[in-house]
Order: sequence, then structure tokens, then C-alpha cells
Amino acid sequence: MKIIWVISLAAGLAGCATTSQPPIVAGEPPPMQETHSPYFIAPLDRAVLTLRDGSRQIVDVNNEGSLDFEDGAKWVKGMPIDEFRALLKRRYPNARTIDIEEFRPNRVTVLGEVFHQINTDLTDGPMRVLDAVAAANGFTPLANKRRVRLLRQNAGTIQVYELDLRQMVRGNDLAQNLLLKPGDVITVPRNFL
Repeated sequence: MKIIWVISLAAGLAGCATTSQPPIVAGEPPPMQETHSPYFIAPLDRAVLTLRDGSRQIVDVNNEGSLDFEDGAKWVKGMPIDEFRALLKRRYPNARTIDIEEFRPNRVTVLGEVFHQINTDLTDGPMRVLDAVAAANGFTPLANKRRVRLLRQNAGTIQVYELDLRQMVRGNDLAQNLLLKPGDVITVPRNFL
């Protein structure tokens, strides 16, 4: 298993930059690299404002990517987080702190060469990579089990792990059978002969 790249979401997925990753030690799960790339506001993100009197106020970005104020809607989708905080500070001068919570659906997606491409909820308990593939009714005969990718969004970046599920199915290198997190996407590519 290896991390093959980290994609910055700063410019959407167009014009993405890649960064190098720390080495992976055999038999250990891949490291989660701390990145400091800028985060841009997305639909359904939430700001939690702590006011001077100690009370809290929630401000949600709607599905379209804007905030609804008394004097009209303000488009915030794609706004850098510092600019978003400054906007909220102007609108809510009583705010002592402004914390931004990134929205992530509580589901995992499995795509590609599986019998049923699915979105499955994680509400029933923890799920690992092989559990998700099994929930998709397994691999098709054309699946390339050696190059399965796990895409994970983490603080404004997408980390891409390349997994060799063929080894996992054989009982080898079970460290690759990672515990899934909300929003993870598993893609199973086609095996070209």
C-alpha cells in the first residue's frame, strides 16, 4: 500500500498540486500527513460562534453555498476560510471566537469494477475497505484488485491511497484493510490486459 498523492482542493480539482508523502513502513497503516493547505468554504459547512456573553450561535452555509442574512444572501462557496471568518466577524461583532466545521456525509462510496456501485451509511458501526467491497457485492471479473484507490478528504486536501486488495484477500498485509471514515470513496479500476 502506498499514498500516491495529495490533491489540494484550493482551486477545485483543476490545477491541482501534488506533494510528496512520508515513506510507508511495511505492515503499518499509512501515515496521515498533516497539511496546511488553505481550506475553502463548501456547501453545508457550519460556523459556530461563541459570543461575548458565553452563548453560542450556529451559522450554516446552505446547499447552494451562500449564507442567508436579513439584507439578502451572501455567496460564500469557494471563499477562503480567513475571508469567511472576517465576514462573520463583521456581521456578528459580538463573536469572541468563530470555529468552522467541515461537513462530511456519514457515508462511504464504492465505485468502479464492483457488481453494485453503492453509497453506504456508517451508522451501523465501523467498516473497513473489504467490508465496503463486500457490501458492493464484490469485484467483477475485470477488476484490478492490485490498484484499488481510497480517496479521503482531510482538512481541504484529498489523500489518495493505493491498496493491493488481492494480497488482503489472500490474508497477507491486512494493515491495508483500513478503517473507513465518513466521506471516503473507494474506486476499483478495470484490469487492462
